[in-house]
Amino acid sequence: WLAQGHHVEVGDQRLFVVERGTGPVILFIHGFPTSGYDWNAVTTVLSDRFHCIGFDLPGFGLSDKPVAYSYSLFQQADVVEALLVALRVDRAHVVSHDMGTSVHTELLARSLEGRLSFSVETSTFLNGSMLKGMAALTSFQELLEPPSRVPEALELCRDMPPAYIPGLKKLMCRPEMVSDDDATVATEVLTYQNGHLRIPAVYSYVRERYLHTQRWLGALEATEVPIQIIWASGDPVAIEAMGDALAARIPRAVYTKVPDVGHFLPVEAPEIVAGRVRSFVSAASTRA
Repeated sequence: WLAQGHHVEVGDQRLFVVERGTGPVILFIHGFPTSGYDWNAVTTVLSDRFHCIGFDLPGFGLSDKPVAYSYSLFQQADVVEALLVALRVDRAHVVSHDMGTSVHTELLARSLEGRLSFSVETSTFLNGSMLKGMAALTSFQELLEPPSRVPEALELCRDMPPAYIPGLKKLMCRPEMVSDDDATVATEVLTYQNGHLRIPAVYSYVRERYLHTQRWLGALEATEVPIQIIWASGDPVAIEAMGDALAARIPRAVYTKVPDVGHFLPVEAPEIVAGRVRSFVSAASTRA
């Protein structure tokens, strides 16, 4: 996996980036606690017609995982902008999942303010708890939420690697889509630079979702960028009702529900995701 990508210096961070194909740029933003490897199968399909850029945010995958860093969603959005500047990308279609959806909406907010460094051509959102109050938290998330339990969470994270993939599979309807090779890569990139010990710090982004709901959902409602929502109806965390409520707030969005798929939609149903992204981006490009 390392050999398929390269590292890019962005400020004082080294980001791991995988670029595939040529054509219009599609930028993929991953979620918590995984990495850009989630998009591996999706970008493989789409690289025949598009320049697909997958990457690991700071704290994830094979990017740097600094100790003295807040992992704010605002910082993560800064990193996305700086990465595209470094790659000389001035326009991109953006696809996001899980935590990445909030980074994505911050980019849309900056675009509305006229200060985003690149043009967002289309936006596709997969399951992510943007309506945080509707999320059905796992026991691990409940442990991570209160600051008073951080020491307990850190102790649990020290022993996490063997339980990592089994834990992710519990959130899936199609766990068989995770091959042995996938499990090996995902676990090894988690533990790169002791990333499993950064999880409580990274998870602090959740508080921002409560604090900045108006900014981020307001941007989603106000933007003129074409919006698509693809929602896995079997997600036990970002539940089907959340997808319905989100689509109701943005009636112009193209809304697709995918049955019998759990939280990790890009991993469980990559062909469906790739097909919907392809048709949506192609249609938007034709209208333009």
